[in-house]
Amino acid sequence: MLSAIKLLLLICVGLMFFIGQGWLVIGPLLHGSLIKRKSTVSYSQELSLILISGLIINFGLVLIFQTLSISLLVSSVLALIGLICYSVMFFRDNKQQKFTWNSVGKIFGVGLICALFIGPVMFQPLNSFDWDARSIWFLHAKMVYYAGSFSQSSGWTHPSIYFSHADYPKLVPTLAAQITFICGLWNEYLPKVSLYFLIIPAIILIFSFYKRSFSFLFLIILIPFSFSSKLWNGYMDGHLTFYFALSLLFLVRYYKDAKPIDLFTSALSLLLLVYLKNEGVLGLLAGGSAICITLVLKKIKISIRSVLKNYWRYFALLLLILLPYAIWSFYKQQWGLKNDLGIGSTSSLQQFINRMQDGSFKVIINYIHDHMNNGLMLFGLLLIGSFSLRKKIPIEIVPVLFAGIVYCLGIFTIYMITPWDLSWHLRTSVDRTILTVSVCFFIASYILVENYEKNSWLINKRLLVIAKRQY
Repeated sequence: MLSAIKLLLLICVGLMFFIGQGWLVIGPLLHGSLIKRKSTVSYSQELSLILISGLIINFGLVLIFQTLSISLLVSSVLALIGLICYSVMFFRDNKQQKFTWNSVGKIFGVGLICALFIGPVMFQPLNSFDWDARSIWFLHAKMVYYAGSFSQSSGWTHPSIYFSHADYPKLVPTLAAQITFICGLWNEYLPKVSLYFLIIPAIILIFSFYKRSFSFLFLIILIPFSFSSKLWNGYMDGHLTFYFALSLLFLVRYYKDAKPIDLFTSALSLLLLVYLKNEGVLGLLAGGSAICITLVLKKIKISIRSVLKNYWRYFALLLLILLPYAIWSFYKQQWGLKNDLGIGSTSSLQQFINRMQDGSFKVIINYIHDHMNNGLMLFGLLLIGSFSLRKKIPIEIVPVLFAGIVYCLGIFTIYMITPWDLSWHLRTSVDRTILTVSVCFFIASYILVENYEKNSWLINKRLLVIAKRQY
């Protein structure tokens, strides 16, 4: 019982830690102030943006100061200042407000799903996790913890860890190292709290789409419950998929409602991907292409002058959020950390040509098809149903599917150039790497279900009006 209370306290303190840091940038962005609320952005969406920003800013401070003790001290001071300002704003803004049934439903739903993830995340030891979790992400965390710093002295270039992909992003390993550093010990359970701090903002964001409808139930079953095990097993693929899905969902909402905050949320969710896995760069490319297509479909005339004049704060924050990634890229270059795929090298190009000639590409296509078949079939059935019922297909499906195609082609290319044994590489990873493509079909399916639901409601309303006129 005592351990459970300590765990809950650790999570609560951690959330306040990230809220404080995140509010220092999100407050001025959305409200032009740290203590006054001017924007009409929903609290749930705002809170998630604060937490995501706080996670990235905290990582950036570790990269800048390198020593865990100093970076934690600076982060704590900033978090305290931000938390005080956020508390003043929150209580000033909520004096007269009352909870609605909708907000109660959101809070209950977020709390319930977060509670469901505590058990799997916290009570399964690291030594029971699969290879990537033990030998990459949490091994890197252990190295930072025992070195007491994020620097070259942590051992990134030591030959004994060549197998561990030292060039991989370090947001989660750094967070895990900080948690264990604060608690004063490394064990098989504490580092996994870092996963929980990624899950909470994502769950809050998905409940931004909450409504008492079948379409939301359909959405929540697909995202995140269809891949829930990949959110707590120590791999980063589930988290990358979750935030990629959220980015596309907010992009769809931006197309329909034209609110800049939704486009910003989509972009911020995309930028987080580069801190989770190397594939995050591919996700950023795919999501960025979807954003461009959405802007074209909305027929928005973009003037650089007007964009900078009206939305310069959004761009400033996005550049700030990218700064830690730039620092990490600089460190990798200075320390000689290179990716084993050799993307862009002569050998990778030759490997691609060889696999085209020997027919290996067919094996890759078969593996990819087999692992995204469920999402493809679900979307296909709903699409056929929409055609048969003569429903208009929402145009916002186009950017979502295009993002999935771009990501799928990227994953296909990676397997075509991999220097490792192709059968082994496909067998051990394709179920995770192709999940992000499957989620595009899930979102497209959700759009169709929501469209059918909306049209059915309008038809029923019209029939009711006609019936009243007749009687």
